[in-house]
Amino acid sequence: MARIPLAQRERVFPFPLPLPLRVGALKGPVQVTLVLRPGVPLPTVEQLCAAPPRRRLTHEEFEAKYGTAKKDLSTVERFAKAARLRLLSVQRDRGIVRLEGSPAAIRKAFGVDLKRYQMGKLSFMAHSKALVLPRALRGVVESVFGLDTRPRVNHSAASLPIPVDPSAQSGLRSYPAAEVARLYNYPPTQGAGQCVGIIELTGGYRPSDLDDYLAWMGVTREAPVLVGPNKPTLSVSSNAEVTLDVELVSSVCPQARVVVYNAGSKDYSLADYHRVFAMAISDRTNLPSVLTSSWSFYEGSLIQAGEEAAFERLFVEAALLGITVCAASGDLGSQVPVQGGSPTDAITMAAPSYPAASALVLGCGGTTLQSDGDRIVHEQVWNRLGEAMSMGALGFTVSAGASAGGVSTMNALPSYQQGMNVPVQVNTSWKGGVFQLTSRTPGRGVPDVAANADLHTGYQIVFRGQRGVAAGTSAAAPMWAGLLIRINEALGTRVGFLNPHLYALVNQGEPVVRRITQGGNGAYFASEGAVWNACTGLGSPDGAALLAGLQKLQGSTV
Repeated sequence: MARIPLAQRERVFPFPLPLPLRVGALKGPVQVTLVLRPGVPLPTVEQLCAAPPRRRLTHEEFEAKYGTAKKDLSTVERFAKAARLRLLSVQRDRGIVRLEGSPAAIRKAFGVDLKRYQMGKLSFMAHSKALVLPRALRGVVESVFGLDTRPRVNHSAASLPIPVDPSAQSGLRSYPAAEVARLYNYPPTQGAGQCVGIIELTGGYRPSDLDDYLAWMGVTREAPVLVGPNKPTLSVSSNAEVTLDVELVSSVCPQARVVVYNAGSKDYSLADYHRVFAMAISDRTNLPSVLTSSWSFYEGSLIQAGEEAAFERLFVEAALLGITVCAASGDLGSQVPVQGGSPTDAITMAAPSYPAASALVLGCGGTTLQSDGDRIVHEQVWNRLGEAMSMGALGFTVSAGASAGGVSTMNALPSYQQGMNVPVQVNTSWKGGVFQLTSRTPGRGVPDVAANADLHTGYQIVFRGQRGVAAGTSAAAPMWAGLLIRINEALGTRVGFLNPHLYALVNQGEPVVRRITQGGNGAYFASEGAVWNACTGLGSPDGAALLAGLQKLQGSTV
C-alpha cells in the first residue's frame, strides 16, 4: 500500500527530555483523531484578518458550506475497516473522525513505531518514525492527534491562591472581580441572553466553593453548565485554575449562562486540548459567543507549526460563527526555558504562548492595578520575576511571575497590526558548539490587550473552603471574556472576531483602552511613544468606550 508522510502534522520522538527514560509495552486500545479537509476551502487567516466576517454563520450554515464531503468520510471508513480500526465517532461539520484500535493495528495503519515511555511517574506514548498514510488519504486527512501523548499544555497561573487575610497582613491589595470591572468601566449590562464558555483541560472546582464565593460577593445566579467532567484532581494548581476561571466569569456576568468545557485530560496532551476546543466551538445547544482559555503551550518547544494548523482551523471556524476566543498570554515574561542543545543542555528563548499567539485569538496580558476609590491611580506592566513571596507560617512560597508577550515565529504579522512597530523576532540557538543569534521579519505580536493580573493586586476567590487571592493572565482572560459578554448584550449581536475592529478603533483615536506606558517583562518594555507593546498589547479596557466604539462601527456597516 503506497503511503505519504504526514510528519508535519505529528511530531516525532525523540525530543529533548530529561533522562532516565524507560521503554515499556503498550497495553489496551489506542485512540486517534483524524482532522479531514473541509468540503470547500475555508477562508485563510490572512483573509479574515483583512476582512472579518460581516455576518456570522449559524452552525447549520457552516456545516452546509464547509462540512466534510461524504466521499471523504467514506474513504476514511474504508481505510478504518481495512486497517481493523473501530470507528468511534464522526463529526462532519468539523471534519473530525475518532478511531480506535490495538497497538499493533495502529502501528501498521499509520506506519509508526509507537511505544510507551516512562519518565519517573510520567507515562506517555510517542514514536520516532514519521507518520505516514495510505495514498488514498492524500489531501483528505489534514492532521492526526493521539499518537503522541507527552504532556505539553500548561496553564498560565503563576501562583497558587494565597489566603486573603495573611495576604492583607503582608501588605497585598486584593479586589472583588466586580470592583475591577467597575474600575475598567464595564457597561452596566449583566450578560442576559448570552453564553460564555470556559475551556479547561483537567481539574475541577468545588460547587460549595462557588456557592460560598457568590454569597461573599452578593451575587445570585444559576449554576454553570458542565460539558465534560468536573473532578478535582491531585493537581492543586489545575483545580485552582478551574476555580479562578469559573468564579471570575460567574460574578462578572451574573445573568449569562456559563458553560465549563473540560477535557478531563490525564496527560495534558495536544489531542485533548484540540478536542475540548472543538467541543465548545461546535456546541449547538449552548451556543457560546465568547470562549476563554488559560491553558497554553510555548511555540517551538511545546508546539510546532504543523500542529498549530489544526488549531488555526478551529479558530477560523470560531471567527465565521461569531465566537470571540480570549486566551491568557502566559505568566513567565518574555523568556521561557527550553532544551536548547547548549553545553548545559538548557537555554532560554523569547517564545510567546499559543493560542494567544494566533492572529484569530484575543491575547490577554497582565498589569499591576492600583486604585483609589472608584478610579485607577496607576497601572503598569505586571512584572514580579525578581521576587518570590513567602507566606511564612503558612509553609509555602508563591512565585510571582510577569505578563508574557513577544513575537510569534509561526504566525505572520496580521494586517491589523501593521504600523504597530512589532519588534523583530530574535532567536538563539547552539549549532556545532557555537552560540548563534538569528532574526527574522516581525510576526504576530502578543498580547493584544491586558487586565489586572498581579498577585499583589489580585482577585478575591474561594478555594478549598477558604477565602483567598489569585491572579495571573489566567485572570485577565476571563475578565476580558466577561466584558465582551456584557458588550454583546448591549450591542444586541456578537462582537465575534474582535481584533481587527479593536485595532481599527485605536488607530482612529477612540479611547477604547487605557495605554500602559510603564514597565517591562524582560525583553520588551512599555513606553509613552508606543501604541502597542509586547507586554500589555494596546492596554487595559475602558468598557463603556469600547462599547461606544463598536456601536459606531456597527452603525457604519448597516
